[in-house]
Amino acid sequence: MNLWLRLILFLIALPFRSKLALPDCVSVRSYRVLPTDLDINMHMTNSRYPAFADIQQLDLFIRTGMLRSAIQRGWRPMLLASKIRFRRELKAFRKFRVETRIRWWSDTNGIFEHRFITRGRDGSDIVAAVMLAKGCFYAPKDKRFVPFAEMLEALGLPQIDPPEPTPEILAFMQAEEELRLAT
Repeated sequence: MNLWLRLILFLIALPFRSKLALPDCVSVRSYRVLPTDLDINMHMTNSRYPAFADIQQLDLFIRTGMLRSAIQRGWRPMLLASKIRFRRELKAFRKFRVETRIRWWSDTNGIFEHRFITRGRDGSDIVAAVMLAKGCFYAPKDKRFVPFAEMLEALGLPQIDPPEPTPEILAFMQAEEELRLAT
């Protein structure tokens, strides 16, 4: 129920949020850890991080126009892989924010970064967790993955080359490929 309430609040606030421009945009939203987010260790349970990342990714898709373009063409967003690195716990009632951005893309896949950030006692930012997610858009009628260049074209944007992949993105992609081959 807690996540449904957050999703409803997100949808209510959406019309009042500014549009985002690809490719360097960042979707930022603040939250607070509620008692329903806690696990037996009395900190935010591991399963909540991907749930918050989903809301942020939806925000990014909507505010950039990607979701509208995809729906108009019958494309569907898909999550292909994800990895989370937990660095600091988030205890009950702690405020935090999630920053979501597209870090890199290949022909058909995008790598999204979700940073969970809280404040330290001195007021400085502390990264509580980082999640990398590999996603794409799929065209079920054509049974194909949509090239990123085609999504940019649908948005009326010119072809944009991806940035150089960083070491953590290369490691994530390598681990994901090895897992794919093993299953």
